[in-house]
Amino acid sequence: MYFKISHIIRKISALLLFFSFQFLLLAQTQYSNLPSVYINTENNAAVTSKVDWLSAQIQIVSTDTIDQINVPTEIRGRGNSTWSMPKKPYRIKLDKKTNLMGMYARAKNWVFLANYADKTLMRNAVAFQIGRIAGLEFTPSTRFVDLVLNNNFLGNYMVTDQIEVHSERVAIDEQDSSQVAEPDVTGGYLLEIDGFAASEPVWFTSSKGLKFTVKSPDDEDVNEFQLAYIQNYINEFETRLFSANFTDPVAGYRSMVDSSSLVNWYIASELTGNSDAFWSTYVYKKRSDNKLYFGPLWDYDIAFNNDDRLADATEKRMSQYAHNPRTWILRFLEDEWFQTLLWRRWNELMAANLAGNLYTYINETAGLLETSQQLNFQKWNNLSKKVYRETYLFDTYGQGVDYLKTYMANRIKFLNTSFYVKEPDRPTPPFIATRHYYMMMNKRTNNAIQVRSHAVQAGSLLEMWEPEEGQDAQLWEFRNVSGNIYHIINKNSGLAMTTNGRGSNLVQQPLNATNTAQQWIIEPVGIEGAYGIVNVQSGNSVNNAGGNFANGTNAIEWTANITGSENQQWFLQKMEMITTGLLHATTLDADIYPNPASSYVSVRFNSADDQSVSVSICDLSGKMLVKNNTQTKAGVNVLTLSVSNLQSGVYLLQLKNSDGSVYNSKLVVRK
Repeated sequence: MYFKISHIIRKISALLLFFSFQFLLLAQTQYSNLPSVYINTENNAAVTSKVDWLSAQIQIVSTDTIDQINVPTEIRGRGNSTWSMPKKPYRIKLDKKTNLMGMYARAKNWVFLANYADKTLMRNAVAFQIGRIAGLEFTPSTRFVDLVLNNNFLGNYMVTDQIEVHSERVAIDEQDSSQVAEPDVTGGYLLEIDGFAASEPVWFTSSKGLKFTVKSPDDEDVNEFQLAYIQNYINEFETRLFSANFTDPVAGYRSMVDSSSLVNWYIASELTGNSDAFWSTYVYKKRSDNKLYFGPLWDYDIAFNNDDRLADATEKRMSQYAHNPRTWILRFLEDEWFQTLLWRRWNELMAANLAGNLYTYINETAGLLETSQQLNFQKWNNLSKKVYRETYLFDTYGQGVDYLKTYMANRIKFLNTSFYVKEPDRPTPPFIATRHYYMMMNKRTNNAIQVRSHAVQAGSLLEMWEPEEGQDAQLWEFRNVSGNIYHIINKNSGLAMTTNGRGSNLVQQPLNATNTAQQWIIEPVGIEGAYGIVNVQSGNSVNNAGGNFANGTNAIEWTANITGSENQQWFLQKMEMITTGLLHATTLDADIYPNPASSYVSVRFNSADDQSVSVSICDLSGKMLVKNNTQTKAGVNVLTLSVSNLQSGVYLLQLKNSDGSVYNSKLVVRK
């Protein structure tokens, strides 16, 4: 009863506050290109508690109308170590559910992260981007803002989702205190492996000594039956994980874990070098589902080599050096099945250009924050000062951003070696071109096919040359004709690779869709990912003349011997994304990768503006099997779907924008 009365009082106070601030807030201005968030508490009361809510009014000032709100809210502090810092994080609870600043979830609860000890201001955002690319079921949305609290400018903040059970967040069944028997009591549960669990209202210790905070059911709702069930479930999981036959697919732990979320969570933990990866880990369990799911991702402000307790951790596995407890992950890594799963998923993400996507995201975010970060560090003057556990300090914001990119590049190089598992040789898969330019690199010499002298004239000859980054004359678009037959179009000239007779130089000519002299069969060769390129008209193969290593060697066609001659074997190296003509298209031009897929498939496309998008996967009868709705931003977007529950076969994938634009593609799933 007390709770209900106090809740009503807070509501009334919020309404009074709303009207008292209406005229005051009308005159607020926007500090930078980012939305400016103004929060005023009742009587300008200071936010000093992580428990007690204060009535407040929130106004967002922005040139974008989707961002603008002026409504009652409540505010309190949040965080553990971050709450003790001068620039504090906050949590707000809006008066009604809102897609705050166009973010995906329609919800009341939102978090303002201060990122005080993160001099890039984006470590959390980059980690969340990894989660989105990897395809975790839920990864928090992000928006950067300038925050003004009680007329005090506090600098740059990252607004993100509250980690909670919600239909558009952690989308599992929510329990209340009345649920005491199966199947209701089997889920859902949102838990945190939490080093600070003892300070939380509801927590327990597992049989292996791990401390778990129960996040859902809520403190007020969880009952003894639910608590007993989830504790017994975790103990059963640990019993299987540490049993003598733990690798048994049925009797061991594997039958109790969602392998997709586990491997993607662990990759994110290692790629970010998150020293708190196992100290603070979210897991959840669905109703009538015996599997434990890992995620969502959270708390990466001391990741990316920002924890001096580890010194330089660029080439340190978190499974060995992160803070305890590492109990579970060390046991997972004793299982060859998990090691192989990890290596395969890592290679899928590398093939999908994870690195390039992250570099682009970092650059774009740094550009977005340019004005705001200047104001932020003018306010706090801590850019070059050690304020927490920073390993490296910088004189300028740009230096910090450059370091983040350098770290990512070196970290990926390290993990390429560290994750490596020797697998049985597998044949080169069929070639399926995506919306990228490719380099055609000879297996014998590693030189690339280019147009001689970078010419753009019809009839110009093709030659071999050492690979040159950013050289458009070496970049080729593969446009599908049918099956494994392609036109090969040079980026620099826009002309098509064309046969010129056995023993003669290949040439470029204007594209003629019906001319079979410009149609090339791409045939897999061997086990190393090489391909033969055979002309439809002549039956001859693209050849590095004489196997010569010298720049300027003729690129010719010769009698096909693609399995016996390395001069006729080519690595088709995916390079930059093709974006020309994608904006404002009525038929969406996108690419999907990998295809064939085994666990996840990603769809990459350009959007002309902010809009809602749906992605669906159907079987050949038209039955809907997978669907995801999301909000995209203007520019390049990547949407990732899990196909782990689909059987091997052929499916139809459709991407549809709110403006009616549609992209359809065949999707092959291979297990």
